Amino acid sequence: MTDESITSELLTRLERCMETHDREQAVGAILAAVEAGSSMEDLYSRVLEPFLKMVGRRWQERRTTVWEEHLIVGAVRTAVEALYPRVLERKAEVEPVPLTVAFFCPPEETHDIGLRMLADRFDMRGFRTVYVGAMTPVVQMVDCVRTTGASVICLSASTHYQRSALHEVVARLHESLPQVRIVVGGPAFAHSDRGWEQYVVHSVESLLDKLVEEAQAGAVAAAAAQGSAAGAGKPLVPADEERSDA
Repeated sequence: MTDESITSELLTRLERCMETHDREQAVGAILAAVEAGSSMEDLYSRVLEPFLKMVGRRWQERRTTVWEEHLIVGAVRTAVEALYPRVLERKAEVEPVPLTVAFFCPPEETHDIGLRMLADRFDMRGFRTVYVGAMTPVVQMVDCVRTTGASVICLSASTHYQRSALHEVVARLHESLPQVRIVVGGPAFAHSDRGWEQYVVHSVESLLDKLVEEAQAGAVAAAAAQGSAAGAGKPLVPADEERSDA
């Protein structure tokens, strides 16, 4: 079975599970797709992310109730958490990236499964991740970043209301953590990033590639600076030769 057919079949099965309220089948279908050969990247970007957007859209259109949305999203979360050991296996196979990334949803934002999958994408590329998730007060974001040494913050918003509230969150983070890069995303930015162009990233892979490149360049520069500093402290003539000339 090809990747394309696995993806198409899984989307169809998940939609059917949502209609029949079958959490068990939804979880099983996701796990079976990975066992059948679907990559984690394809599972997240080509199946689960589009599916969750569809669920959110149906809720906004009042075609899906709150409890139905919670049931199917909970099934996706269960499957994603069950797959985390595979994420760690992938992480162990790649070169560590010397950069820490923190993941938060702002206060009152409860939808964090998309952010969780984003954190897994960073893990599989070798980053150190600090996933905090839903409903995080700004003061706690600041404390987390200072404690862990994170240099990138990823924020997620699911609705227009949360997108509006994010302005104050970002402003406060910039004030407290001026050197930290901030990235925003989520369903709230699906149709427009107007006013957020400097923060929204449309390609996760491009962001990962860029951050890996910058982290590696920074590590090389730091090593060179450390070597220069160490060299500056050494005598030009070895100590034993210095004594022999005396």
